[in-house]
Amino acid sequence: MLGAIIAVILFLIFGAGILRLVGQFFITAVVFAFKLICIFFGVLAALIYMVLRQLVPFVAKHLAVAVPWAISALVAFGLTVYAFGRHIFHGENAIVFLEKLIPQRENSRRTEFSLLLIELTDSIHADILSRLEVQIELIREFFRPLNDGE
Repeated sequence: MLGAIIAVILFLIFGAGILRLVGQFFITAVVFAFKLICIFFGVLAALIYMVLRQLVPFVAKHLAVAVPWAISALVAFGLTVYAFGRHIFHGENAIVFLEKLIPQRENSRRTEFSLLLIELTDSIHADILSRLEVQIELIREFFRPLNDGE
């Protein structure tokens, strides 16, 4: 019984120190893990920044070319679906319908369907660019008096 009392007293004396040491070790481990997570996210943010710094000028440079082509491709796809819908539901020839949509096309030569779609996309792209040029000229004409007055 005396041995148990001495053990309890020693545990209370040294136990608090041991618990404090374990607690400090645990807090140190948590702080270390938090610091590692912060370093990881900092490096990840730096990598994302570097990629975006290189990517944004590239995208800005090629976006003016890519957007009209993407719109042309979407419109050509929609017209193709519409042409095949007319072919299925009304019995019209889809290729003849698509050929009629292409302006200034030589009807004497026979092209494959994929080339027909490329020509359709190209004609839509040319139409978009011509309309954009007209709009740009209208905007320049609108702001020309402001530039001449300076």
